[in-house]
Amino acid sequence: VEMKNIIFFTNALVIIFALYTNPVRADFTAKVQRVVDGDTVYVVDKSGNEFKVRLAGIDAPEKNQSYGLASGHHLSKAIKNRWVFLESKPRKEKLYSVDRYNRVLAKILLDGQDINLIQISSGYAWHFKRYQKKQSQVDRESYSKAELDAKRNQLGLWKEKKPIAPWKWRKMKK
Repeated sequence: VEMKNIIFFTNALVIIFALYTNPVRADFTAKVQRVVDGDTVYVVDKSGNEFKVRLAGIDAPEKNQSYGLASGHHLSKAIKNRWVFLESKPRKEKLYSVDRYNRVLAKILLDGQDINLIQISSGYAWHFKRYQKKQSQVDRESYSKAELDAKRNQLGLWKEKKPIAPWKWRKMKK
């Protein structure tokens, strides 16, 4: 009986060690090193591993698109050089979601505030409805409402008469 307990305890420790030494977990804390644009950042975790992160559920204007630089600046002011918490849903065999460019897809939280949502509610990003089924119902509804409120109040990019969504803009540039 004692040997079984030792084996069980050893196996449990191995599993716990594996989970905590994995460089990326579904949810993890990291410091924002660099802001690429209004929806992409580089972070480094406590172990020194660097990751490119795409803010899930939003799409911000491209750098050379109207409001692109302003969107990146807004995000940078909020989180650059700050420790944030990243929430990323596990996908298949991976412990976190990645997009086709191998960026970690995450909701970024700073002091409990949803930074992705703030980008939308400030008028610096769209709710990326193409991927809304991957969001929780609460996030889907709050992101959608935030976009409508920003539009109604003509915040950020919504000051323009007909702002072009980044996914349409990228298609036009091809």
